[in-house]
Amino acid sequence: MGNIKIDDFYHRDPDIEKIAELYCVTFLTDNYSMEENAIKNINKHANYEGFIGLKANDDDGNIVGFIYGYTSLPGQFYREKIAEHLSEEDIKTWLFNCFEFVELAVLPSYRRLGIASKLHHALLESVNYNSAVLTTGMENRPATNFYRKHGWEMIKKDVPVISEDNLQAIMGKVLN
Repeated sequence: MGNIKIDDFYHRDPDIEKIAELYCVTFLTDNYSMEENAIKNINKHANYEGFIGLKANDDDGNIVGFIYGYTSLPGQFYREKIAEHLSEEDIKTWLFNCFEFVELAVLPSYRRLGIASKLHHALLESVNYNSAVLTTGMENRPATNFYRKHGWEMIKKDVPVISEDNLQAIMGKVLN
């Protein structure tokens, strides 16, 4: 594996196309037709309050992983979608002074080498919030297991955050 270097990335980062390509490989399998939309989406999120993005580079400077999130604020599209499925008590517990953990991806050939854990820890060590929340597909056992291993707890299962066809798990982590 060699050395993996973790660096910040930001709005209109010079590596944004490579990050978007990795996004597509990870979340859309081999379908690269969405790369332009991935770039737009990542750049949009990079402008959100509290955005922190990290990229992992191998010894040759190739992007082998990335992670990002931002401050979860009332009125944001996804935060409101999550809140629709939570009780008032859960909203107070999880969404007050909260970091929204949005994306984590590692190139398939670099998985199971600790890169995701390194990115995860680096991101959460750089934030100062009471909690963090994320969603992941209910069928995505590797992701659910990864997050549980790193101290995330299940808040709610089988939630149609965006679609009835893609049920999600809402997970949270106490940070302070």
